[in-house]
Amino acid sequence: MLLQKPNLILLTNTRGSVWQRSIGAYQVAHHCRQHGFTVQVIDFTDFFSEEELIDVVSKLLSNNLLAIGISTTFYSKQDDTNPLLAKNAGSNLRGSADIDGKISNLFKYVKQHNPNVKIIAGGANSWQLESNDLFDAVFHGYSEESVASYLKDARDKKRTRLHLKKNSIDIINGDLEIFNIELLEHRWLPEDIVLHNETLPIEIGRGCIFKCKFCSYPLNGKQKLDYIRDYSKIVEEMEYNYAMFGTTNYFFTDDTFNDSTEKIESLHKVFISLSFKINFVCYLRADLMYRFPKQIQLLKEMGLSSVVLGIESLHQGAAKSVGKGMNVEKMKQFLLDLYYKHWEETVSITCSMIIGLPGEDEEHVRSAFNWFRTEGKDLCDSWWPLTISTEGHYLSQFDKEHKKFQYDLSQGEPWVSPIMKYSDAYRLSQEFNSIGMNHNNHPGSWMIMALRSYGYSQEELMNWQVKDMPWRALLKKRIRMSQEYKESLNSVLIQLDSTTCDNSPLLNNEVMIVR
Repeated sequence: MLLQKPNLILLTNTRGSVWQRSIGAYQVAHHCRQHGFTVQVIDFTDFFSEEELIDVVSKLLSNNLLAIGISTTFYSKQDDTNPLLAKNAGSNLRGSADIDGKISNLFKYVKQHNPNVKIIAGGANSWQLESNDLFDAVFHGYSEESVASYLKDARDKKRTRLHLKKNSIDIINGDLEIFNIELLEHRWLPEDIVLHNETLPIEIGRGCIFKCKFCSYPLNGKQKLDYIRDYSKIVEEMEYNYAMFGTTNYFFTDDTFNDSTEKIESLHKVFISLSFKINFVCYLRADLMYRFPKQIQLLKEMGLSSVVLGIESLHQGAAKSVGKGMNVEKMKQFLLDLYYKHWEETVSITCSMIIGLPGEDEEHVRSAFNWFRTEGKDLCDSWWPLTISTEGHYLSQFDKEHKKFQYDLSQGEPWVSPIMKYSDAYRLSQEFNSIGMNHNNHPGSWMIMALRSYGYSQEELMNWQVKDMPWRALLKKRIRMSQEYKESLNSVLIQLDSTTCDNSPLLNNEVMIVR
């Protein structure tokens, strides 16, 4: 339990139509706690009003507070509260760090309380805040070590070990201070307010052994078995989560979970040795399962319930152009065999597809979409326009060499290729998702595991179609869970107030709203 007022407050939020939390802010919090700092994460801020947020933060203010920060990863301008209403589901934006008035006013309130408190930002979209003078520091990349170092400097009143300064903002590259994930011993603490039976994110490892040309994720091209946690520490975390919260369902956050058969074999042994059965969703490479078929049964026995496969294209040339060279006819048959034969319709398969890859025109994209409506009708398909950008902390090969691949970024569109333009790719993604992902598909990908937090069984969920899902009831459940989270958070703060002394001049005053 939090016994003193925090040195760091981290804000983050949920995304989508069901209850789901992301791992980033909690990993930073855990590492800073390991370095002796007290940290409070405030999650699901999209369910807090401005008044509620300021009220909560006012109870945490003290001279101990060194920084308050925000994870930008899921602060998005996209309206995806309900995927049936998601108007921007195919947006070219990789995400938008939409720091709205509510968050801005909260930060102004904190600064008015103590001008020395640092306002910081991190997460996938932090690069968009490099010119926002509301912030004192912006962190890029994996930043556990960098944030801990930053707090030490703030506590000791030392000059920050800057990597770059832009205007008045410290720009800090987290990749220059490598965090050793092999030794990670993550723990969710009572003040993290984990709900009973909640599906939780967990990191098994980081990075990917592949370097797909469209991908801008960090640690691409790593060696097999690099950046993987000690297996015993993963087991200890799962046993702890089960004892504390009854957790058996997980989001595995690895970029490519099956990048090594040796890794799958080792994790299979430890997972089936647990005193309970886990269920999980993850990202897999289909071609690796095809090449190493031993993985298929092992994954099912381990608890695989839902999978996202980056198929990208059913056009041979387009798939090969991004590093997916498996024969597409063999791929289509393999996908059907996976679902019907190997996993016997018990594992949800989502195929992620990209529109706009080199060599694939609209006619062929439509033929691929029609395959999913006929032969692949029980698979989930999601369609996204290719994204190309020259801005961001991480850039893909397409981003950096778009001219080489004949993408023109100067014609008033995000990109134009010899056979397609972005607006066409966006239009097709909207059309296809309105029929498949947001209508006829069953809930797949991360959603199906998020729904397990509500008590639904895998069998129930696999029999649903998105169009027939009880959206009103689901949203009500999400609201009830957010209320439970708020009440539990306030209970933590009440206990904190009763056990600590604080000299904050504003603590007992009426909450001040800064406009």
